[in-house]
Amino acid sequence: MVLVKASVKLRGLKTSYSTNNAFVDSDARMTIVERRIAEHIGVEYTGRRVNFISISGHKIKASEAMILEMNIEGEVLKYEAVAVADIPNTVKEVLKKNNLDENVVIGILTLERANMIPNATTGKLKKVESFILQLH
Repeated sequence: MVLVKASVKLRGLKTSYSTNNAFVDSDARMTIVERRIAEHIGVEYTGRRVNFISISGHKIKASEAMILEMNIEGEVLKYEAVAVADIPNTVKEVLKKNNLDENVVIGILTLERANMIPNATTGKLKKVESFILQLH
């Protein structure tokens, strides 16, 4: 199995954070950003709580926040909602072991908004066109 990764730049209220190897997890609903990174770049919290269960079985309590701008593989998304959490060390170790960034995990909502799909053959994201089905 090939892991899919992407180049991502997060621009917050204070500064930005970039990585060339963010893990694209098509099983994760929201993009998750490590709390330390979110605080460093400056995010705006919405007040909404979001909870996850990681593959390792860890319950993760997260806060929804807005990032001013997320650039994912050249596609710029303004005001992207993310889940800010303390990513468990066991999860970070697995990410590092696979040469993936331990601070950002890209979820399906971000991919949908960017009109991208993961390609498990190439390990990269693929740009696709959106479509709307009209039912009569």
